[in-house]
Amino acid sequence: MTKKAYFPAIDGLRLLASLNIVFLHLASSSALLYASSWKWVMPIVKAPAFSASLFFILAGFLFASKFSDPERRLPVIPFMFSRIAKLYRLHFICTVLMFCILIFKFSGVHAMPTSWDAFFACISTGLANMAHPWRSLLMHLSLTWSFAPELGMKLNEPSWALSAFFVCYAITPWSARKLSAVTSPKALWLLFGAVFVPGIIWGLMFSVPDWGVFPVLGDFSNYEIRYRFFHMFPFVRIFEYLFGMILFRLYKEGQFRIFEKNYWSGIAQIFLLCCLYVSLFTIDSSSTSWNFIGHHSLPVLLFGLLIISLTTSKGWLAILFCIRPVRVVGRASFYPYLIHLPLISLAWMLGDLNSPQGTLLFLIFIYSISTLYQQHKDYRRKKAKAGVVPLPT
Repeated sequence: MTKKAYFPAIDGLRLLASLNIVFLHLASSSALLYASSWKWVMPIVKAPAFSASLFFILAGFLFASKFSDPERRLPVIPFMFSRIAKLYRLHFICTVLMFCILIFKFSGVHAMPTSWDAFFACISTGLANMAHPWRSLLMHLSLTWSFAPELGMKLNEPSWALSAFFVCYAITPWSARKLSAVTSPKALWLLFGAVFVPGIIWGLMFSVPDWGVFPVLGDFSNYEIRYRFFHMFPFVRIFEYLFGMILFRLYKEGQFRIFEKNYWSGIAQIFLLCCLYVSLFTIDSSSTSWNFIGHHSLPVLLFGLLIISLTTSKGWLAILFCIRPVRVVGRASFYPYLIHLPLISLAWMLGDLNSPQGTLLFLIFIYSISTLYQQHKDYRRKKAKAGVVPLPT
């Protein structure tokens, strides 16, 4: 059997992306007001420098490496069920938790009810003040909210990412087989460029305000409605995922051997991080289409090249990412992405989150429980492979 491809530095990159998204939502929930004067730091958080796109490229790259081995490929249905088992349960719990939090929030009650009558009155008032609560819950649990976000409230926002991921997972076996058949570097480079065309077209479409009203999708002349649809709808994410798969094929064909040298890997990592940082200051421009393209297509290219520069575990950034504690936490870093929004709401209910101490304690908590959960799953998996009955959950 072909040795499993493993890129240790990518675990650290996962952690960096996860932290950036958690900081983004901490800022949007007014938990980072104390840092509002940090003019050179806050753009990294609010833009953000490492967005959800990085997770899609990483997933495409890593699953292409898995499916490049014919002995390790899975049919679509078993593969989909394995991903659902890994991710959906946590999403279900967080969505229901967020639903309960919003009922309490919209009820206007500021303390826990002390009687059953008060408890049921709290629920009734909260549900009455919410917009389409049951439909919203159903859309989030069925992972259809990102297709028509105006039909329901935002409950657990990362559900849009899971919708897009499951669409990408469904095409993974077929895409991997087709890309494995492409052995010409020239053809792969053509695909490398072509995969950006849909995202650029999507960005140009985003800039057109005269779409009118779509009964299901909302009034596209409203910028916020248009923004939610174009940024969350799975269409553009499919091509980010495919970009990751194409990157792996180019990597396997030896098109990035220059990064095997420490000198060039380190230079590339510094250069790409600088480009990502500078790009943050160009997004807030008068051009609506550039706001989209500068948030998606340009970073997607930079993210992809950064991933490639880390594959050899050489260069200063790769060395940092390969430190064992960073890798251990990084392997579990998608879980904080799934759970952080309801936990931010709970943290605000328990106290003031807007302080450096509050931020630090919150990050320690969510990354600790995520890492422990990942370690528990790894332990059970090793026991199962060794033929030992796993401990009860």
